[in-house]
Amino acid sequence: MVQKLELEASAGNGAVTNYDPDTDYIAFQASWLRTHDVNAAAARVLNVHGDSMEPTIRHGDVLLVDTSIDHIKDNAIYVLTWDNSVFVKRVHKRLNGSLQLISDNALYPPEDIAKTDVAQLNIAGRVVWYGRFT
Repeated sequence: MVQKLELEASAGNGAVTNYDPDTDYIAFQASWLRTHDVNAAAARVLNVHGDSMEPTIRHGDVLLVDTSIDHIKDNAIYVLTWDNSVFVKRVHKRLNGSLQLISDNALYPPEDIAKTDVAQLNIAGRVVWYGRFT
C-alpha cells in the first residue's frame, strides 16, 4: 500500500503544497515495485495539476514517486519543490552544474536553474510510474 498524498504537483507554474496527514493509499504489487527498483518505504502517490507535461503526463494523472531519490540521476521526470511550490518536470543536468527544467508540452519553454541556485531546488523524488483513470 503506497500512501497517496493530498497535494498536487504542478505541471505548470507550481502548486502550493497542502499536506494532509489523513490520506488514502493505492495498492501496488510488491514484486512490481522491486522489479522497478522502487523503494517501497519511500514511495508516494500524488496527482498532477496542469498541462505543461502533456502529452506524457496529463492533468489529473496519478504519479508514483520514489522519494528516496533526492538527486538528479539522469534526464528523467522528477517532483521538485521550490518555495512552497511543487512541480513535476523533466530535469536535465548540465556539465556546468546548472539544471534545465523541461516541460514536455512545447508551449512552455525550458527553465534554466543556475549552478548558484540549484541548492534552493529540492528534489522530492523521481517519477517512476504515471497513470490515469478514465
